[in-house]
Amino acid sequence: MINLRYPGEEIAYGVAFESVSDNVVQITGHFPVKEKGFILFRDGVEDDDPWDYMDYTTVYREVEGGAQFSNDCSVYIEPLPVVTFTAGAGGSIEGMETQEADGYGKLDVPIPVPEENYEFVGWVPEIPDTGAIESNKTFAANFIYVPTLEEMKETKVAEMNAAQQEVITAGIDVTLTDGTVDHFDLTDRDQMRLMGLQKQVEAGEEMISWHTSDEDEHCKFYKNADMALIAEKAMAYVTWHVTYFRDLRIYIRSLETREEVAAATYGMDIPAEYQSGPLKAMLAMMEG
Repeated sequence: MINLRYPGEEIAYGVAFESVSDNVVQITGHFPVKEKGFILFRDGVEDDDPWDYMDYTTVYREVEGGAQFSNDCSVYIEPLPVVTFTAGAGGSIEGMETQEADGYGKLDVPIPVPEENYEFVGWVPEIPDTGAIESNKTFAANFIYVPTLEEMKETKVAEMNAAQQEVITAGIDVTLTDGTVDHFDLTDRDQMRLMGLQKQVEAGEEMISWHTSDEDEHCKFYKNADMALIAEKAMAYVTWHVTYFRDLRIYIRSLETREEVAAATYGMDIPAEYQSGPLKAMLAMMEG
């Protein structure tokens, strides 16, 4: 058992002792914390042979169950929080990547430097302008890729192609010879089926069956005149959209700014100089 006794006092306290550094020791146990130095001794060892810590007169800091004392008047100073700055993919940062500070207003925030075709879009998480920093923090510069004009064009072309396929697949309404209206989907399967049915129409078959794309619907017979009308309307509808899309694609690839490309939509008017002969003819028929 190690005992602690303050100078000028008779009471000894059982304690645990630990050397923390050359100038700091730690005492834990049930004893009063006093700034007057102390001696340590073991039970059964003569008092004239104590361990002298009389120069440890400064409370370095209090710890759980005791205190630390220094012999050079030093006291514990809580370290400042560490703030680390990093860069995400697509860029780098210029400045101090690791800083110690207790307030956001004291930080010297590095400068984000984007790589080619990237742009800086902010810090993650966002760095406050003011306020206390209470713990270690890490902030990452976030960069996003900015497509080139040519990449934007091809992305837009793909988008327009998807829109074309969606419109075609949705199909058309056809008014039949008896005045009723039926709807016809125009998936690739439907289009192939219609091309085959044209031969039956040309052969003069009176009743021609139609197999819809809806698996919950039964097949249906249509009169020759109605099937001829369905095939004609369907093929004209598909031809229109295929022709329109091809001209739209050429027009999009001719654009010179990102804003123009972003504004392109399926169904927009295509400038006359980018309209093919077939498209002009179809437009003239619609207007007529």
